[in-house]
Amino acid sequence: MKIFDVHTHIFPEKIAASTLASLSARSANLPTFTLGTPADLRRHAIAAGYSGWMNCPVVTKPGQEASVNAWAAAHNQWPALSMGGVHPDDENLEGVVRQIRDLGLSGVKFHPEYQAFGVLEPRVEPIWRTCEELSLPVLIHGGQDIGFQPPFHSRPRDYAELSRRHPGLVIIIAHLGGWRNWDEVESDLVGRNVFLDTSFALPFMQDKSQFARIVRQHGADKVLFGTDSPWQDLAEAVSDVLSQPLTQAEKEDIFWNNAARIWKFPADA
Repeated sequence: MKIFDVHTHIFPEKIAASTLASLSARSANLPTFTLGTPADLRRHAIAAGYSGWMNCPVVTKPGQEASVNAWAAAHNQWPALSMGGVHPDDENLEGVVRQIRDLGLSGVKFHPEYQAFGVLEPRVEPIWRTCEELSLPVLIHGGQDIGFQPPFHSRPRDYAELSRRHPGLVIIIAHLGGWRNWDEVESDLVGRNVFLDTSFALPFMQDKSQFARIVRQHGADKVLFGTDSPWQDLAEAVSDVLSQPLTQAEKEDIFWNNAARIWKFPADA
């Protein structure tokens, strides 16, 4: 079975160790499972049987986009693809999104907690409008975050409304639609015009059967495999999904087919 991970993180070698240490300390000493560098992610990905993977950079300050996206573009070659990033406080949101497209990046990653914004705020509307126009997928953190305290900036119902406002936008919500908000995912988001990624979900679900239930209610054709690496062990994440009571066809959609359809992977991938 081919495997594509839509949600990983890498950093330049000179800052990877310090960045992971800082993020882990902020997040209750959350363990890491790679060194956070492109080479180490590649090593772990190949060992886990991956065919490809996606880097998802988060721009934490306005003005960082040029350097972050240039570095991402330099690490955007199959099988290691990359999205770009834009900060909601940037003065030229539409321009940055167009630069991401021009760099050949695979979409735009957002984190409402680290970037302190709500997805329905009028100030970020130019982002969604431009991404929809350019057919650039967006991958957005969903739900709570272990490094932050409530109130949080996004809930499943917000993404349902975003999809209603922008029916042509490819929206991918991380953590199965909302980390530790999975009851709300079931009530407010399943069946809507969004994709859900599996990252960092199963190990934290008190009711493990909820995972397969959400997949079935939402449709396996709208679920993507992800890990949020380095925060999840790649091989364990694969095993977790394989262990679920889903059909072979549903697993193939989650691990590969849906991502291949979104990003039009090369025929020989």
